Amino acid sequence: MQLIYKVNERPKFRQNLVYAFQQVLAIMAATIAVPAIVGNGLTAAAAMFGAGVGTLVYLLFTKFRSPVFLGSSFAFIGSMSAAFAGGVSMALGYLGLIIGAVFAGLVYVVIALIVKKVGVKWITKLMPAVVIGPTVAIIGLSLAGNAITQLTTNTSSAANPVSYLAVLCGLVTLFVTMLVSTYGSKQLKLIPFIIGILCGYALALVLTLIGTAADVEAMKIISFAPFKALVDGGVSVKTFIALPDFTFLTAFDGGFKALADNPSYVGTVAVAYVPVAFVVFAEHLADHKNLSSVIGSDLLEEPGLHRTLLGDGVGSMAGAFFGGCPNTTYGESVGCVAITGNASTSTIGLA
Repeated sequence: MQLIYKVNERPKFRQNLVYAFQQVLAIMAATIAVPAIVGNGLTAAAAMFGAGVGTLVYLLFTKFRSPVFLGSSFAFIGSMSAAFAGGVSMALGYLGLIIGAVFAGLVYVVIALIVKKVGVKWITKLMPAVVIGPTVAIIGLSLAGNAITQLTTNTSSAANPVSYLAVLCGLVTLFVTMLVSTYGSKQLKLIPFIIGILCGYALALVLTLIGTAADVEAMKIISFAPFKALVDGGVSVKTFIALPDFTFLTAFDGGFKALADNPSYVGTVAVAYVPVAFVVFAEHLADHKNLSSVIGSDLLEEPGLHRTLLGDGVGSMAGAFFGGCPNTTYGESVGCVAITGNASTSTIGLA
């Protein structure tokens, strides 16, 4: 496909900030959904921070030649829940998240070393498209219900828990994004997600204001409670900038002592994480094959599958260390690159 910005090209800084913000929007919903689903005190802020660190690690390993963002992996939700369920304390559960991510990352490291030694042809034979495709499809389709539920749930009105007007806003967002990416000017095609989201929010805001003025609960789509809670204690620097609740802070606060008293817990975590790593490996292959077709360069050859695996594996460890969630390359990010035609790794790094 025709790219507006190639992998090694760098947009102007101000423009790049906007493009980077769009990448963040593309991956943010899924990245923060994982800690929300797992619960147990995991926070969206820490998950986003971990995803950012993991992405930078990935870019370094791939020599800034693979433009994709890493985010929280949905495949490990069950593994993360098992880590908490098997822990005798919250600190041990958090430590289990880090240990589990290390186990999963080591699977990638081992495969990377094998690939480095014998090449990638055996991977293609072992996991052809007919295997990879359904595996990735199952991961995505299993989450489709969550998307519909979140779209139709009206959090601003307990009296009307389901809002079909919210579906309308979602459809407006979708179709505006599609129209801009297809028929927009060159500059607009670079930011279709931002334009689509702004249009969806604008419609939701108008409906909410009308609903508030007319006292129609069904039209109150946006809840202003989070914004109100943000400034209730006054506005300060901490209102906008605060240190996330990093995983390692809780894990190191008694986690190792609990682990010493329960050494079998390591085996429990390993069983929960290692098999899933092989499933995510299929997703890794699919993302990089898709991305290769987008940028017109085979990433399995250059920088090489061994480098993408190392970047993903070590990046996943780093992500879990800070945010608790193992990372993986995001199809949302690949889609953003494909739709916008911006494959610049400087945009990914800035995001």
